[in-house]
Amino acid sequence: MKAPRQRGVGIDANRIRDWMEEFTGYRYSVPESRIERWLRQFDDGHRDLAARLLDCIEFFSRERMGAAFRSLLNDLPGWNVDERQRRGKWRFVPFSVSAGESGDALLYDFRLANGLDNKKYNELFVHMRDLLSENLGPDDNVVFVDDFAGTGNQVCDAWVNDMTELLPEGPNTYLVLVVTSSAARQAISQATNLRVARSIELVESDNVFSDSCMHFDAEEKAVLFSYCMKADRRLPKGYGECGFVIVFAHRCPNNTIPILHADHVKWMGLFRRHH
Repeated sequence: MKAPRQRGVGIDANRIRDWMEEFTGYRYSVPESRIERWLRQFDDGHRDLAARLLDCIEFFSRERMGAAFRSLLNDLPGWNVDERQRRGKWRFVPFSVSAGESGDALLYDFRLANGLDNKKYNELFVHMRDLLSENLGPDDNVVFVDDFAGTGNQVCDAWVNDMTELLPEGPNTYLVLVVTSSAARQAISQATNLRVARSIELVESDNVFSDSCMHFDAEEKAVLFSYCMKADRRLPKGYGECGFVIVFAHRCPNNTIPILHADHVKWMGLFRRHH
């Protein structure tokens, strides 16, 4: 979580322009009019707090994600873009457990970021359902690619229900993530054979509502919680009570607090998740 500006800093055109530039590239436009409308949902005395929350958002543009994907792949032991210098076979797989998820698009971004878009690299990229027929052994490597793990629940469930039976010979398995929480990484490491490679790891202080978060005091956290209840009474702290303020260019995860993404008659989130 980034540090916000000091309390009482004006919400002027320059500050709004900074937010617009920061959020450029989100899948649904975040223009000045939408930011101003979002701020107007807060009482006059709470708009400074809302503005400071926007200051804290960690936004991951496609360029930032591409840089993370390059760094993460280069750090995996035994990988080399030159096939003659690799250790074992390598297969890259979108982490998607059902049709229609964003895994294919993410894997394509991963492929472009690492200069693997030439057709000579086609055999390296497969779907999860194809893994069994690849006959991968203990000297081979499978890299699952995703953007984010907030709780680790989805990964752990998929490992038990889908992945293990597709990898009977026990190849080396990696999960490449742009961002993970420390809790998710620990859960995945304990429940699966996946080695988590991540660019950024979120800790307890990245949870807006945690006592460890020093950017907001107890009264401010209570105010934010009241608005989050208005946005989503079921998950006011986000899925898994993560309390995060992270946004990716292609989506806003549901582990992020709902005042940033919930969209219904009683609340307009800044980062729409759906049409």
